[in-house]
Formats: sequence, C-alpha cells, structure tokens
Amino acid sequence: MTLDPATRDKNREELRRLEELVESNPDYLADLGGGWTVAVAFAHLAFWDRRQATLLRDWSLGDPLPVSATDDQLNPVLEPLWQEMRPESTGPMAVEAAREVTELVENLPQEKIDALVDLGMTFMLARGNHREDHVDQILRGLGRPV
Repeated sequence: MTLDPATRDKNREELRRLEELVESNPDYLADLGGGWTVAVAFAHLAFWDRRQATLLRDWSLGDPLPVSATDDQLNPVLEPLWQEMRPESTGPMAVEAAREVTELVENLPQEKIDALVDLGMTFMLARGNHREDHVDQILRGLGRPV
C-alpha cells in the first residue's frame, strides 16, 4: 500500500490554502473564541505538524512512537505559551512545519506507511485534515469565505 493519493492530495491542498492564508497578511490578533486568536491557531498548527514530523523522523531511525500525549493533554499546557509568541511569527512557522511534514510523509518508506495504517495512526499521514479544520476556523474568524 502506497500513501493514499487522496491523503497526499489533501495534504498538498491544505498546505496551499495555509500558504495563501499566511501570504494574505491576516489579522493575527483576530479573536477566534475560547482564548484563541489567529496567531494561536497558527502556533497550534506549527506545533502539531512539527511534532508529527519529528516523531516520524525519529521513528524512521528506530525510536518508538509515543502512546499518549494527545491534543487534550498538550493544548492546555501550550496555549499560554502560544499566546505569548510574537503573532506575526506564527503564520510562517505554521507554513514551514506544514511543508516539512508534508514532504516527510510523501517520502516515508512503504513499510512505515503500512505500519502506521496497521497501528490505526493514519492521522500522522493525513495532516491535511487537521490543517483544514484550523484554516477554516481562521477564515471564519476573519469573516472570509471558507
């Protein structure tokens, strides 16, 4: 089984949408509700894509995948840090992390793709789904069409 073309295409499409959103110079301080701003959403995306890239890279070298550390555990810990970041730095960080993980996923050896599918961890491959949720959230918060 190779990387599902739909997953590959979704990852690429949501990377493109993220790049366009950041290039549009959005209002980084726009309120998205729940204590989140556009900047916090970008920082969140940057963290989770960077985390997946690091885990996949380390796993390819023989390290085990973690069995916990989910959004529910980490987001509340990290949100105050994300809120303190320089807002304008968060968009480019999100794009950089998205590019990195998209390329890494596309170049994973077949046995690694198969193993993630067998482990039920396809979310590590399907980064476009997470990206889509937050790009849509940001667009709505900015009053732009989704």
